[in-house]
Amino acid sequence: MTEERRCEVAVIGAGMLGASAARHLADAGCDVVLVGQAEPTDRQTHGGVFASHHDVARVSRTIDPDPVRAWLGHRSVSQFADVAARTGIDPVNPVGHLWVDSPAGIDLLAEADVRYGLCCQRRGAAEAIESMGFLSLPDECETLWEPPPAGSVDPRAHVASETAAAVAAGATHVVALVDSVLDGAVDPVSVSTDVGVIAADRVLLATGAFSGYGKSPAAGLDLEYALHTQLLVHLDAGEVDRLAGMPSIIGKFPDPVDDFYLTPPVCDQLVEHPPGSEDRHILKVGVPEDDHVRATADELVAWFRTDGDPVVAARLEWILGGLLPGLRDMGRRTTSCVTTYTPSGFPFIDLLGDQAKGRTYCAIGGNGFAAKCAPALGELAAGLILGRDWPTEADRELFRVRFLD
Repeated sequence: MTEERRCEVAVIGAGMLGASAARHLADAGCDVVLVGQAEPTDRQTHGGVFASHHDVARVSRTIDPDPVRAWLGHRSVSQFADVAARTGIDPVNPVGHLWVDSPAGIDLLAEADVRYGLCCQRRGAAEAIESMGFLSLPDECETLWEPPPAGSVDPRAHVASETAAAVAAGATHVVALVDSVLDGAVDPVSVSTDVGVIAADRVLLATGAFSGYGKSPAAGLDLEYALHTQLLVHLDAGEVDRLAGMPSIIGKFPDPVDDFYLTPPVCDQLVEHPPGSEDRHILKVGVPEDDHVRATADELVAWFRTDGDPVVAARLEWILGGLLPGLRDMGRRTTSCVTTYTPSGFPFIDLLGDQAKGRTYCAIGGNGFAAKCAPALGELAAGLILGRDWPTEADRELFRVRFLD
């Protein structure tokens, strides 16, 4: 694309929220251009921006202590299946989900179970261990198991599926780095990329952690970042078979230092396999990061180029050893990731700038749950642009944009 391309809506950021929103807009008959940079082949030499969806496993579930997040997760379930049927790309690994918590914490989750008829199973630690012989849990905890299609979702495959569905519905996908988005005094909005210019009647910014990159109306949003370290464990076919039936797991404990999340073994075709093996199955462990920071785009690029924090890596090794004491692996490594947070704990899905012009919108800030809710969050963003009524199940004020003073 070297000449100016005109469209009704340009979606900037071809990640989980942007690709989903583009699909919803294309399904509604909009002339959509979805713009995003390709996945880095080498983190050390990559120029431009990074993205956190370059991964193969995130926890997927409906149960959640927050009723809005539970509604978003539940609404996304059927959309994952629909888009998979349309494209042949299924991002869902339906192995079930296990939440480990105090009895009071499980009580909160049980509300979503009842509301959505999930048929979850509540069990004590001993009973959960009996059903999953590879697992070790503290005696005092309780568990709630959510059956499939809960499990894990492949963010990379989800983006590919949503993008393919959007293109099939008439959208254009442009692989490019956006340098600036200028919403001037007259139409249209000008989107400058490294392959040309897009002139759009309206723009949706779904630019995640890199919303401050280049010239953008999203610069100055009230965003903080969690800098994550994740432990990736390489498994051979025999160990994958031994762990068959392992669900995704979230653990919440009296001491938050023990909290964790785990995704069961999945095949990552892009990961380098261990020496002497062709197997690419990966089990992933991470921990919540409560220490959120402000950061520039350059600082985030520098973090993505690291292997994470060695102190956190040691903590992950300790957690994994207690959770799966008999694990036999072929090697371990760590990697870095970033989660974007807003003050409300929900994405900014709102109009930016001049309300009268109504041309530039955003869907920014996954807050640690965007992967499992991406189809529904994209639907909210598209609905806002299309002028649809905001759903009563999601408090509109939670999604209002806020800028730094």
